[in-house]
Amino acid sequence: MKRLCLIATLLLCMSGVWANNITVSNTNLSGQNTVSDFTLINFDVAWENSWRTSTNESNYDGAWIFVKFRKNGTSDWRHCTISSTGNTPASGATFFIPSDNKGAFIYRNTNGIGNVNYTGNKLQWNYGADGLLDNETVEIRVFALEMVYIPQGSFQLGSGGTETYNFRNGTVQAPYLVASNAAITLGTSAGTLNPNGAGTASGTLPIAFPKGFNAFWIMKYEISQQQYADFLNHIDEARATTNAASSAEINGTHPNLVAQQPERATGSLNTARLAAHADWSGLRPMTELEFEKASRGYNTPAVPNEYVWGTTQVFYLLSTNNPGLATESVNSPAMANANINNQLGRMTRTGLFARSTGSTRELSGGTYYGLMDMGGNVNEICIGVHTTPGRAFTDNVHGDGYLAASGTTDVASWIDFNAYGWRGGAFNSDADNARTSDRGAITMYSNIYYYDAVTGAAGGRLVRTAQ
Repeated sequence: MKRLCLIATLLLCMSGVWANNITVSNTNLSGQNTVSDFTLINFDVAWENSWRTSTNESNYDGAWIFVKFRKNGTSDWRHCTISSTGNTPASGATFFIPSDNKGAFIYRNTNGIGNVNYTGNKLQWNYGADGLLDNETVEIRVFALEMVYIPQGSFQLGSGGTETYNFRNGTVQAPYLVASNAAITLGTSAGTLNPNGAGTASGTLPIAFPKGFNAFWIMKYEISQQQYADFLNHIDEARATTNAASSAEINGTHPNLVAQQPERATGSLNTARLAAHADWSGLRPMTELEFEKASRGYNTPAVPNEYVWGTTQVFYLLSTNNPGLATESVNSPAMANANINNQLGRMTRTGLFARSTGSTRELSGGTYYGLMDMGGNVNEICIGVHTTPGRAFTDNVHGDGYLAASGTTDVASWIDFNAYGWRGGAFNSDADNARTSDRGAITMYSNIYYYDAVTGAAGGRLVRTAQ
């Protein structure tokens, strides 16, 4: 009897991050079961600077693993359905399989810090659910994306400072406490959330809106040029053309498009491209409330006018070593912690400010939970609460791995560009935009120009609701 056969495996990573060097290797198929129509996907995954702690931040990093396949002789990459049972993680690791079976999270099973190398992982692929027969010949590609787990807990919106459109508690210039996942009443009286000019102060944020209180996973770094090139090369040419990035970032011929600076953040996204990338990856866009939670942290008192690294000091990046290379690093000033205010004039390698020794949260420009570049480099495209479509966004819908024939996402609630805005600032934006509670750019996508055009500074990262 012919069996499901793997003809080629490309060891492909969706990281492009020199600081942590995530890699996937030794990928193959084994253990086919023709009665239950499954086989095992075997792979190793390794990355640097991993952690898990049950004190202080009480969180951990990990990797989102998802797999694409195509039948021999076709160019149609499809998404693998991963079983909720029959999976075996490497020693020292654990798997979590979301209920939609679109991938797996792998992360430390005990506290620790340092590099990880998880060998001999096995994920059960239910190929029958994906329409494959027992005797098909297929090619698979395994993708690994570094993520950070943001635990459930209360946090403050707004800082009590003077940031543009900063969230307030009623009309008082004070933070609003998100103490549960209950619906949030918008208004101007004490105990209500005031959008402070960016959105009407009436109505509610429903229970299903991702407020940041519930746990979620978020990309550790901004989407890189290599990550986006990988996405374009694994959809058909028509869809790739619809989602094409700037030729200064990614050019060549599909399906062999080449990232010009693979490690550098991509700045040529818009709402449609971000949503399509999220859909293909099995993830979703993040909300501006999740942006503040991931930046400020759990139960941490806000500091008026603070930046995402928790202080009011910023040191602009003026120059780098090895620009455009995987080894790009800070040159001057030595204490630089943000690529903002148009001092450098371009994007940098993602995670640039993560020093290997002697670093602090301020020096690394990192958020409370260890996310990099949330306050600069490229803007973070978010779902905002300034419009009705944004407030209708829900936390229980993630990408299914496929796009509509038009090349856009087929998740209806992600399509309306009025739902989106920017947070966190970019290399060419005002320094104030890097402040955790600054909402000066949250209304940027209310103009269709920003939906269609490549601005050179629109990027972001993706999230997934934890279960």
